[in-house]
Amino acid sequence: MNNEHFEVMKAMTEQSDEVFFIYDVNQSGFKYVNEAFHVITKRESKELLSHPKHLLKIIHKEDLDYIKQKFKHLLNKTTKSLLDFRICRPDNTERWIRIKVYPVINAGKIEYLTGIAEDDSARKASIFNMQKVNGWKNSNLEILSHDLRGPIGTIQMLSYIIAKNMPENKEIQKLTNMISEISKRNINLIQNLLSREAVDTADVEISKERLNVVWEVNQVMDIYIESQKKFSKQITYTHSHDHIYAELDSMKFLQIVNNLVSNAIKFTQENGCIKVHIERLEKTFLITVTDNGIGIPKKLHPILFKKYTQAGRTGVEGEESIGLGMWIVKTLTEAHQGKVWFESEPKKGSKFYVEIPLES
Repeated sequence: MNNEHFEVMKAMTEQSDEVFFIYDVNQSGFKYVNEAFHVITKRESKELLSHPKHLLKIIHKEDLDYIKQKFKHLLNKTTKSLLDFRICRPDNTERWIRIKVYPVINAGKIEYLTGIAEDDSARKASIFNMQKVNGWKNSNLEILSHDLRGPIGTIQMLSYIIAKNMPENKEIQKLTNMISEISKRNINLIQNLLSREAVDTADVEISKERLNVVWEVNQVMDIYIESQKKFSKQITYTHSHDHIYAELDSMKFLQIVNNLVSNAIKFTQENGCIKVHIERLEKTFLITVTDNGIGIPKKLHPILFKKYTQAGRTGVEGEESIGLGMWIVKTLTEAHQGKVWFESEPKKGSKFYVEIPLES
């Protein structure tokens, strides 16, 4: 590129709302940063050009180790990368930053790291709101289906008893048959809705964001804990750290949690206990869902994570099984490069483990 072309490109970037930068790997310094850096960070561009390490001072303390590790990785990565992290402005406000990094290679070595950075705060806020709605939807769908299937099943049973006790009354027989058919249809509708929701969730492509796992799980657990009086089951949620960041597809991850918790509720008797815990490990995090319910028979252990098998059992209150829940847990966990396993004994309860890498 000649000087004239460079000046044209410079004139364009100086008008941009996005930060354009060029970092010299050999000299460990920035060669170019446009004025959008000041607009987004509220700090002078010349400060970054003269003292590159000052960039670390504006990165949120919870994201600092993550950025240091990523930078070391970028120095050896010859393909483009995407980073998400937070910064702190001088007025103590936080902003989410999204950076696309493009390495420039000369003679087989990375000579420059170039890229574009943008203020991603508005998009992140939309995602967080969507996560809240989705967490509310999934958990309430399970709770609602639990609440509806019982009464509808009772109506169906009562209509059968009335019809049996009045076999000579043709009008009663006609009406009770209608009631029974309507009840059956609605129970099937609930099952179909849950089944379709489950399949759709498993089929959609994974799209990861760097998210706080503790906050994510809390979106689901708040609803279940609030409804524990209705279930008459004690539900607790604990975590080793207040903030555990990982690269996840929020909606798919919440479906994993929702399936495990709703399954624990389904197979735990009244006044039982369900415990959800998240533990941060060195390169992964581990979520455990423990219950003291009816447990899983040994013969079902080998097929529990398979699709549409006899492992799908009726719950303690007569809830029908779709036969997809654990298959979806395994499918979505593996899509996050994670693994899932369990321990269970009949009449002693079950404990499910899901371990997922903190970074892709």
